[in-house]
Amino acid sequence: MYHLIKKDVIMQKRAIGLSLLFIFFFTFTLSEIGPSGLVVNILAVTYMLALGASAVEDKNNSDLMLVSLPIKKDTIVSSKYISVYIFALYAAIVNYLIYLIVNQLNLPIKVLPFTSGGFFFSLVAVSLFCSITLPLIFKYGFLKSRVISIILFFVFIAGGSTLVDNLSKKEDSILIQKISTLFHSSSDAQIALLLFIPVVIILFISYLISLNFYKNREF
Repeated sequence: MYHLIKKDVIMQKRAIGLSLLFIFFFTFTLSEIGPSGLVVNILAVTYMLALGASAVEDKNNSDLMLVSLPIKKDTIVSSKYISVYIFALYAAIVNYLIYLIVNQLNLPIKVLPFTSGGFFFSLVAVSLFCSITLPLIFKYGFLKSRVISIILFFVFIAGGSTLVDNLSKKEDSILIQKISTLFHSSSDAQIALLLFIPVVIILFISYLISLNFYKNREF
C-alpha cells in the first residue's frame, strides 16, 4: 500500500508545485471569510491533487497494469482513500506554516486563520466530498466521471456556503436555537465525536461501494 500511495504523490510532482500557488492565492483572497476559507482552501487543493492522480492513471491506463499485478483490489482502493488524507494534510501544513510565519514576523498582511476547528471541518468536508466522488471514479474511471466530479465540487462549495448563510440569517428559528444550545452545552471533544462518528460511517460505506465497483469493473 505504501508504494501505491507513493506512486500517487510522485505522479503529482508538477501539480504539487502548482498547488502551492493555489494555497498562497486562497490564503490571501479568502482571509476575509475566516475559518471557512481554510475549509475551501484545503478541500480545493485536496480535490486538485487526489483527482489529479486519478486523471494521470486514466490517461496512462495504469489500472490495466495494477490489476495484472499480484495486488489485492482492496489494497488499491484503500490506498486511494488514504492518499486523499495525505494531500489534505499537506495542504493543512502549508496553510499552517504561512499563518505561523506571518504571525511570528508580525507582517502587515492578513491571511487565513488556522484553527483546530477549521482544520477539523476541513477533514469533514474532504471526507464527505471524496465519499461521493471516489465511488464514481472506481466505477467509471476519472475521465468519464470528470464532469460529474467538477459539478459536485462546485455544488459542494456553493451549497455549503449557502446553507451556512441561510442558517445564520434565521438565528431565531427553533432548529437554530436547538443546535446552538447543543453546541454550547457540549465540549469540543463531544462536538468532534458527534460529527466524527457519522462521517466515519459514511466513509466506510463509500469504501465498500468503491471496492464493489472496482471488483466488478471491466478493463
